[in-house]
Amino acid sequence: MSDLNSKLQTVKSKENFLEKIARFIPGYDGYVNRDNSRELDTVLRNTLASRLDSNHTKLKNTILNLSKSGKLFESNGIDKLDKKLQQCVAKFKAASKGYSGAFDVVKVKEDKLNQLYEFDANLLGSVESISAACLEIENNSKSGVDINPASDKVSVLLDELVKQFDERENILNAV
Repeated sequence: MSDLNSKLQTVKSKENFLEKIARFIPGYDGYVNRDNSRELDTVLRNTLASRLDSNHTKLKNTILNLSKSGKLFESNGIDKLDKKLQQCVAKFKAASKGYSGAFDVVKVKEDKLNQLYEFDANLLGSVESISAACLEIENNSKSGVDINPASDKVSVLLDELVKQFDERENILNAV
């Protein structure tokens, strides 16, 4: 939670002089904090998406390594993984914002926003596991080791990540 507060403070530190002065206007501070929270939510999800997206290179390298070693027929599973990875990245980028505007009918309270950030931050471990497993596939393809166990592992991890991320909507809907 302290990490979340430090990130929010970082966003606040980028405010210009007029934005800092406007914090003294009654009611404006809460509006600006929610706007900063929205920015933080977007930055966090985009970070997760870009870390996932970086695995495309590892999968492309795997196909290249398989091709060089005469095992191109094994790349079918890699193509499927790559598509699954693309869908996961798109889901992160297109997710609902953890924020409600001033005139929205359903309001997202600050405690729900904090819960949403904690949830998104916890997804980072899953994303790192996927990256490690994609690196394992790439390394196995270089050394001629069977890539199927590592490929299956990535597929399962991606499925679990999507399930976890779908729970995010439950947090937003439980307002």
